[in-house]
Amino acid sequence: QVRPPPTLYLVNVLVLGAGVIGAAIADELARRGASVTVLDMRSPGRGASQASAGILAPYAEAHDRTPLLELGTRSLALFDEFVEGLRDRSGRVVDYARSGTLEVALDDVDESRLRVARAWLDAAGVRAEWLDPQALRSFEPSVAPSARGGLFNPAHGWVGVASLVAALVQSARLAGAVFESPVEAAEVAPQKTGAVVRAGDRRYTADSVILAAGSWSGRIKIAGARPLPIRPVRGQLLHLRWPNAEPPARVVWGPGCYAVPWPDGSLLVGATVEDAGFHEDVTADGLRELTSAVGDLLPGARRASLIAARVGLRPAAPDGLPVIGPLRDAPSVIVATGHYRNGVLLAPLTAKIIAALLLDGTIDQAFAMITPNRFERADP
Repeated sequence: QVRPPPTLYLVNVLVLGAGVIGAAIADELARRGASVTVLDMRSPGRGASQASAGILAPYAEAHDRTPLLELGTRSLALFDEFVEGLRDRSGRVVDYARSGTLEVALDDVDESRLRVARAWLDAAGVRAEWLDPQALRSFEPSVAPSARGGLFNPAHGWVGVASLVAALVQSARLAGAVFESPVEAAEVAPQKTGAVVRAGDRRYTADSVILAAGSWSGRIKIAGARPLPIRPVRGQLLHLRWPNAEPPARVVWGPGCYAVPWPDGSLLVGATVEDAGFHEDVTADGLRELTSAVGDLLPGARRASLIAARVGLRPAAPDGLPVIGPLRDAPSVIVATGHYRNGVLLAPLTAKIIAALLLDGTIDQAFAMITPNRFERADP
């Protein structure tokens, strides 16, 4: 296996967090010749990543000409090559399909919203197909017969998050990255050159520190800088065993949930949106909300059996955008958090622009809108 030529000087990087974002950054940096150590308070992929359905749907998550849409479409364009390279380097299977998403209207309000979405997609030159009730039932028979119509976007898809994170960690390790867990970073002390990280009674030094600890990023103290305004948003996800009827052929999105068909015929259903602090509990209310919503969307799901329920805390910033880039008061600390519902989608882009910044000195155009320093500008 041929490793790319290293940079002209060895860059020592400490990545705090081994979710999909931290693992993607570690892989990109290590493959480009940096010396990378990753610390995680649990183990790789055991935070928000474990409760992600892996949907890759920027045109459903964001609206016309918004920063989030720009970021999402840029990252989606990287995914085919991203997954193919990971499979080759790691030797692991990564579940991945670009089979599109189907957004379903169950009432007049849904129909109106989706028709507006179809109009701006048409104006933007994005291929999307509106399906009337008869065409919808033919296209996806599992959808509720009373549905008013649907919007199919063939560009979208999904990726198996567990297999993705495992392949990223394996690829990064093959390139020399070291993963340590459970290690919880408590404080980062920037120096004139580099930074020192305290984790319990241990000290780590690095040229640069990448703060990719998801919802816990705001809890890590950075000397001389204010805490990041990141809050956890709990998301519960169901894994269902589909009954004898044919399961959906693609991701189906309704007003109260989404459903992702798994290669083994099972179904992932998500996800609740709850301000519950750092409580990572599966709740009866969450199960009831999701089972009711998926039953309205896909009536066959009412006969499904429950395989598992998962929960994750998604990191959200006040304006809903990711928080990526160096801190003004601590430039050796680079933030990569706040991805909220789009961490998996934005992983390839986040890794590339951070590696380009650290190893090439390239300032991506996206930094202007996602910089962690934007919250200082919002102060009175």
